[in-house]
Amino acid sequence: MVSDVLKGLKTKKIITVRWAPFESMQPSLGLDVLMGTRSVDDIRKVLKDLTCVHLNYVFADVHGGIGWQTTGRIPIRVKGDGTIPLLVTDDVDDWSGWIPYEEMPQSYRPARGWVGTANHNTVKADYPYYYSSWFAPSYRYQRITEILDTPEKKSVDDHWKYMRDDLNVSARTNAPIFAKALSALPETKELGEILSKWDFKESIDSAAASIYQETYRNLAGLVFKDELGEELGTLMIGKNYYWQERLGMMILSGESQWFDDITTPDKKENLTDLIQRAGTATIADLSERIGKDPSKWQWGKIHQIEFLNPLRRSGLGKGWLGGGSHPMAGSGDTVYRALFPLNHEGNVVKYSAALRMVADLSDNEKVIAVIPGGVVGRTFSPHFTDQIKAYMSGEKMYWWFSDEKIKEHAQAELVLNP
Repeated sequence: MVSDVLKGLKTKKIITVRWAPFESMQPSLGLDVLMGTRSVDDIRKVLKDLTCVHLNYVFADVHGGIGWQTTGRIPIRVKGDGTIPLLVTDDVDDWSGWIPYEEMPQSYRPARGWVGTANHNTVKADYPYYYSSWFAPSYRYQRITEILDTPEKKSVDDHWKYMRDDLNVSARTNAPIFAKALSALPETKELGEILSKWDFKESIDSAAASIYQETYRNLAGLVFKDELGEELGTLMIGKNYYWQERLGMMILSGESQWFDDITTPDKKENLTDLIQRAGTATIADLSERIGKDPSKWQWGKIHQIEFLNPLRRSGLGKGWLGGGSHPMAGSGDTVYRALFPLNHEGNVVKYSAALRMVADLSDNEKVIAVIPGGVVGRTFSPHFTDQIKAYMSGEKMYWWFSDEKIKEHAQAELVLNP
């Protein structure tokens, strides 16, 4: 029962939750067996028993086999979909079983020659089971498809470069619509002109990226908050996995009942009205934060990632113990993952890659890999933050396999005695 312990849950009803892994977890987590597999066929068999967590596994072997498979167990629901609490009226079990492993989302040796996932919706409309309502917008996957479906052969260096691709596919559709609306209003005309010349890349020196992202954030608030109210609307704005693609469809069509502001009954607003309001709010916000000149609103000035030490996440000493703040390109919609919650003040990156790695399966000596921090987790070690520079710049770092190569490239040795 969670209704009396979950922070912010306002209800007089008793709310209980049911957790699939608690009922489907096997005696072994399966990870030890997974590490000993030798082919994609072996991996697919082992992942069947990895029920403790729902993950997307992408895998390959030295024989040319590739695959992608989801793990965990998803219940087959008799009623409801789990998005909101289900009112219990009888003693009938709402879960009639589990989606069979063979029918879980997967791809094995596809004809296109590659597999990938960006936490987007991978089930088709005719999928026979309810799977989820919580998916990342598909923009990152769309960009991955554009990159990998080109005919030329991709090198290891190409793949390393792709992970820093900052082209925003959603902006390519939305920004021209924003630019047209903003250019029609004298107060926001300059914003529209800057957006109209944008290449849709969210580089750290891009003023258009700042204008687009702030206008988009303000627009989302204007679309939803009048119907949902300030509190619920603000909460929902932070859950963009629920609504972002739907909003994109509404913007593209130019029509939606959500565009009318119900707090102004004497007027019926349209998309252009809301974009112009959002642009005006963007001017007020960014003028205060980074100056009056929109042409100098560089994305990296407001969009930054901060490396914090868990011993001191805020207050005095935060910067000294951590790795500091750094301008960052990209956003939540780019392959270069740099997501910030839209309902938070500012644009501080909260979610990015915990590891960037490219493995050449013909190279038995090393992989290219970098982590956001350092190779040692001890606070006062000089290696606590020694990969931040490479993480931000795109410099290639290597993980070596053999004892000989590790010794050859070692810079320091840490010995942990019992």
